[in-house]
Amino acid sequence: MSGDLDHRPTTHFERELPRRDFLRLTATIAGAFTMAACGGGTSTLLGAGTDFKVGLILPSSGIYARLGDSIRKGMLLYLDEVSNQGGGRRILTLDEDEAAGNMSIPLAKARKLVEQDRVDMIAGLVASQSALAIHNYVDINRVPTLIANASTNALSRSRKSAFVYRTSFSNWQHSQPMGRYLADKGIGRLGLVYSDDQTGAETAAAVKETYSGMVVAEVRTPVPNANGDFTPFISQINSARPEAMYVFFTGADAAAFLRQARTKLDKSIRVVGSGFLVEQDVLRAIGGAAPVGAVTGLHWAQTLDNRGNRDFTTRFSKTFGRTADVYAMQGYDTARVIVEALNAVKGKTDDVATFMRAVSRVSFKSPRGDFKFDANSNNVINPLYVRELVSDPKAGYTNKVVRSLPSVADPGK
Repeated sequence: MSGDLDHRPTTHFERELPRRDFLRLTATIAGAFTMAACGGGTSTLLGAGTDFKVGLILPSSGIYARLGDSIRKGMLLYLDEVSNQGGGRRILTLDEDEAAGNMSIPLAKARKLVEQDRVDMIAGLVASQSALAIHNYVDINRVPTLIANASTNALSRSRKSAFVYRTSFSNWQHSQPMGRYLADKGIGRLGLVYSDDQTGAETAAAVKETYSGMVVAEVRTPVPNANGDFTPFISQINSARPEAMYVFFTGADAAAFLRQARTKLDKSIRVVGSGFLVEQDVLRAIGGAAPVGAVTGLHWAQTLDNRGNRDFTTRFSKTFGRTADVYAMQGYDTARVIVEALNAVKGKTDDVATFMRAVSRVSFKSPRGDFKFDANSNNVINPLYVRELVSDPKAGYTNKVVRSLPSVADPGK
């Protein structure tokens, strides 16, 4: 872990925008981007020393491709709102495939972005393993880094770095308050179903911190579940006869699990869990298999009734032709942190320590609510919304906020 901002060798960086997203955006977004194909070198059109370059490491293939696509789109949406400018500098992006699941690839991509493409900052990273894979490299080399999704608790605790801030969440933040909420609602017998990885384990542990009822089963599933068959795991839950099952899955695994649970899960067992289980990306994929009535906790909901969220969701839908999701919101806020920090230092980023202090002090009204970093963890302090999945005549399957829990800061230890 590093906390010393001022006594390391300085590295200089650059970055550019992915061609495929430029082509998607030009029909609806007016803005002058300088383009380079993914993995290409620095364009001769770039003004040396004037552009602020962000290297995006996000999955564009594999089971997390949808998540990466949403984060990327959210970032580009906000950058367009500010005409791709921050602190008087043009902001460009260079995109690399995270290829989540192979820890050697994100590190290789980070090295390429820093040492060949000379980016000023790295952002993105969906999988916790990917964020941990590049951690030592960006920490030692003083590379400003914004984590837009990866959620392992360690990034806010034992692996906290003065050069790494997280705009998304920690695994602890969502689930620790939900254990108490479920117990208060009278659920006395709970089953836990989660991915057999660090994220799943940390999520389950957080629930158990505050859940005072009886955990009657803990069911871990492979990551990824190669054959997509969740039937044996659903049978284990049925046999334990819980009143509710708390589920943590995301993306394609969440969609596959819910499709099978629709017909195979005992109808008496309530579906509760992390909000990613029924986030908009999953609901788009499963259609009528959506578990109406599911109660989940998350730091955002499409239906949040604040001006920032209404503007964000409306513009996202008009620009990209689909509903925004939590990952798009995280990308949107990540881009805003970059812009706000650049504005604060008037575009001067040669002093990395000063720039990172500007990052740490960023605060604004986000679509999720108030956005502010916690100095104890370098992690955003998140509101937590309890949501119920409903079938709305106009909006379709969506999560309605039924309660707001107090803002939650990761303990940082």
